[in-house]
Amino acid sequence: MNAQPERNGTSVKKLFGFFMVLVVLGLGIGIGTLISDRVDATAPPGDSQLEIQTDGKPVAGEDVLALSRAFEEVASRMEPAVVNINTEELIERRSQVPDQMPREPLNELFPWWFGPEQMPERQMPERQMPERQMRYSLGSGVIVDPKGYIVTNDHVVREATRIKVSLADNSEYMARVIGTDEVSDIAVIKIDGDKDFPFARIGDSRKMKVGDWVIAIGSPFSLDQTVTAGIISASGRLLTEGPSDYTEFNDYLQTDAAINPGNSGGPLVNMNAEVVGINSFISTSTMSSAGVGFAVPSHLFVSVYNQILETGKVRRGLLGIGLNNRPFTPAMAEYFGVKQGSGVLVTMVTGGAGSDEGTGPAAKAGIQPKDVVVELDGKKIFDDQDLLVAVAQMLPGKTVNVKVIRKGQEKNFQVTLAERTDLEQASSGYGFADEDEKPEPEIGLEFDDIPRRILQSLKIEGGAYVTSVIPGGLASDAGLSGEIQLWGEVLPGDIIISANENPIRSAQDLLDYFQKMKSGEAVILEFLYLKQGAPSTHYTSIVKP
Repeated sequence: MNAQPERNGTSVKKLFGFFMVLVVLGLGIGIGTLISDRVDATAPPGDSQLEIQTDGKPVAGEDVLALSRAFEEVASRMEPAVVNINTEELIERRSQVPDQMPREPLNELFPWWFGPEQMPERQMPERQMPERQMRYSLGSGVIVDPKGYIVTNDHVVREATRIKVSLADNSEYMARVIGTDEVSDIAVIKIDGDKDFPFARIGDSRKMKVGDWVIAIGSPFSLDQTVTAGIISASGRLLTEGPSDYTEFNDYLQTDAAINPGNSGGPLVNMNAEVVGINSFISTSTMSSAGVGFAVPSHLFVSVYNQILETGKVRRGLLGIGLNNRPFTPAMAEYFGVKQGSGVLVTMVTGGAGSDEGTGPAAKAGIQPKDVVVELDGKKIFDDQDLLVAVAQMLPGKTVNVKVIRKGQEKNFQVTLAERTDLEQASSGYGFADEDEKPEPEIGLEFDDIPRRILQSLKIEGGAYVTSVIPGGLASDAGLSGEIQLWGEVLPGDIIISANENPIRSAQDLLDYFQKMKSGEAVILEFLYLKQGAPSTHYTSIVKP
């Protein structure tokens, strides 16, 4: 009677246990499926392909998109007129030669630096240096006239023996210097072609306001046609120090558009696709963009450009006064009766160009020591640099109205400016007629028969062995190289083995071929390069001058 309930209890326990196993199994399958689905959702199948999406919708607002399109339009209009400038400077042998990349002298003196990017000199240890070597630099410029006139920085082309200009379409031209002005750091160079060149429009820098968008175009770090954007962070910026002794004679546009070595001479452009400045230098301690760049404004470089083309030199006005170069304090303003609280105190009236002291323009007009200049031709004068820059940007012979305060009384004087002559040595002209003769290039190649030791090791029939290549010559441009003695080891020169597919077996063969060529005729040279391991075959070309 008692056995039946016990058996029923055992059966219930077994059923309950079986049910729990099913529950646990179900949960396990469910969790496994969920994890598997999630893994499948994040891991792409092995045969899936990425595709470029073409149906995306803008996230930014219309104003942002319109600004982006404006940048695109300005860049596309400007790029054909922006050029890459490569210069070569012939360096005579010196007693000591740097063992590293040439350095811009200003690097050691100022945190203001914006020189052209400089390439390594082709050189060797000092004790085995050739008599001449080339230094290569890179800068930018902008074509401003369809005849091929280009505005760039003076420091880009200064001392250059050859200037090569590359356009956006990859065409290349040799340029000549029309004139330079070290004071403003502006140079004018010219290229010649058989058709008009694309050129840029010039805008009015005086209309640029702080906050206006601008773009800079140039070749920073050898990256040609690079476009960066920013704003005008200051206009009419006056600087008392900078990369040259003449910085204080100019005013500048300041921008945070990224500009770097190689941007020198490139345009700063407004949103009307007009050049409002020529990028000149930056303030930095790292030799790269720190967000503070300076451009020569258009109202200044246009004046320099026009004077160079008209007369070959740049002339600047002279007022003929000595300035008090100390701060004009509130106490001084009260003492001299200057209500506006600022101005320039005249300490002496000097002579004009070639005249005795006290007989210069200001003295002739009646200005006296202890007068305080507060206005020049309607422009407020706040300090001595205001006056210095304003007068320097005016032409000699111009009559200007000078407002002064004399013992609390306002007086106006009409002063005819003389010419400032102490800056003439900083400007130079190179002749600006289109028909100026161009210097003829030289091939600059010396060669001989192949030395026996090289001939036997290469097992070739013959050729013309390049013994030396003159820096700056056509052979150097073509990439040919002669013997080099490096650390006691002689690195062999190139071996020319054919000219326009005509075999060259000896030095005389090559000489005969060159002599038969006509001026302007090109020759394709096949040569062996021996300086790195096994000989390798290369080709180059030279056009006979």
